[in-house]
Amino acid sequence: MSTLEHRHDRNNDELDPIEAMSVLNTTTRKNIIGVIVGHPTSMPSKKELTYYLPEIPDSTISSNLSVLEDAGIIASASHERIDLERGEPYRFFRLTDAARKLFDRNDLFEEAAYKNLIEQTEKTDQIREAESASRPDFN
Repeated sequence: MSTLEHRHDRNNDELDPIEAMSVLNTTTRKNIIGVIVGHPTSMPSKKELTYYLPEIPDSTISSNLSVLEDAGIIASASHERIDLERGEPYRFFRLTDAARKLFDRNDLFEEAAYKNLIEQTEKTDQIREAESASRPDFN
């Protein structure tokens, strides 16, 4: 288990700001956060993340999502796959409340700017459907 996993208690709303900011040391992680913040529901699926970040391999997105989640910056929730149609998104991501507060205090990832970027992105019918898919509860 890494030091990061030892130091972060997932049941604790506290977020170590230095640890959290150090996790954002890569462009990939910053871009993932930007898509999450800019998404119409602020809860994109993995499918949507890969669409909005086409230059980043799927495996790289997955590993960076794990790092962000382990640090307490994002949370994930899933639908039961058995209830879904083939190709329908099932896993979704959002910022934790603690991360949003940290970013707001430091004027980072301003929501309106990122939402504007996502709105201007040309979308396929498949991505429009993914954006309108129901989201699971994050409780």
